Amino acid sequence: MNESYILMHRDTPCALIAIDRDSGALTEYEVIRKEYTPFLGNADERLMKIWWEHRAVPGSRKEMEEIIREAGCENSKGYLAKNLALSMTDTYWICPVETELSWQDVNLYRSTKTSADVVTLHNASSYDPNASLGGEMNKYWDVSGDEPVLVKRAYRSYGQQSINELFATKVHERQNAEIPFVSYTIETADDNAVLSRCRAFTSQRVEFISAYEILHSQKRRASRSEYDQFIDACERQGLDRDEMQRFMDYLILSDFAISNTDEHLQNFGVLRDTETMELIGPAPVFDSGNSMFFDVSQNQPLQRKELLERKINSFHSREEKMLSHVRDRDAVDADALPTDAEVKEFYESHGIPPAKAGFIAESYHNKRLLLRDFQRGRSISLFREKIM
Repeated sequence: MNESYILMHRDTPCALIAIDRDSGALTEYEVIRKEYTPFLGNADERLMKIWWEHRAVPGSRKEMEEIIREAGCENSKGYLAKNLALSMTDTYWICPVETELSWQDVNLYRSTKTSADVVTLHNASSYDPNASLGGEMNKYWDVSGDEPVLVKRAYRSYGQQSINELFATKVHERQNAEIPFVSYTIETADDNAVLSRCRAFTSQRVEFISAYEILHSQKRRASRSEYDQFIDACERQGLDRDEMQRFMDYLILSDFAISNTDEHLQNFGVLRDTETMELIGPAPVFDSGNSMFFDVSQNQPLQRKELLERKINSFHSREEKMLSHVRDRDAVDADALPTDAEVKEFYESHGIPPAKAGFIAESYHNKRLLLRDFQRGRSISLFREKIM
């Protein structure tokens, strides 16, 4: 059985949608104001079904199962609908048909209730901001203070994913590259999880539009790479092409330096003014937890070939392909990167055993040599490394 809602952007009706009560899936979509819909105003029923799936909590997030069950929902998509699909990162939401709710009634930024214990109320003034919180790591929004703070819990590999967020912050701070980035702090919880914290970079006036939405907002051409089509779409929407290219150069090279394997198309994007609907510029660099070899258990440092063999999640599955899009090879200052000794000391000081810290530092050393070669004009090629 379907339930009917109006998809809203703040107080603007965008479309009529239907959600299946049992499965929580979006089943119908009818446009009201096309220019306000997701995918930069180009959403259709197929894209909206994907949008709805992406907005729900991933099934792998086991800590949400009990919360969803206690809320009387069958799954995370049903829980998303129960919480009106509200998000801390944009101003879309769904309004049950024949109700008189407004944006000011429901928006999460006016809430003062902490979600640290992941408890939610279900009424017209309090909704769970975690119902639309994506990603694989355990995480929640703490809205107890003056501004929302995202908290992630890392247990694996001595909490290294959270520690990596702090390391990436240090890397960006040293670059002084005028590229926006999110600053993280870390602390250890009572259960020995390492928590990373960062303030929201969105608000009622500023929202995040992912690279995935931007790329899929247009008809895609087989003759042009997805990367170039992403830059093209940003330019068509009013952003400066050179600014976006500079940002992407920095993102690719900083990811390469710290071996971030998870720069998927929802982990970067642009910011938009929620009132004018105009794009502002690139969103700050964020979410670098899957870096610095956190998931590698071997003792011997990774050599050049092994480093280039590692799969990544982005426009391409290999780093050498991502490097092919870089225009300014010096967008990251290699001299300003932490030294190998600093890396080893950093990870040891944050609870990583000396042997693992040494492995991280030595593998990072080999990665820096690859970066140096690239900046000297050499092509980085897995094939070349295999035959040398």
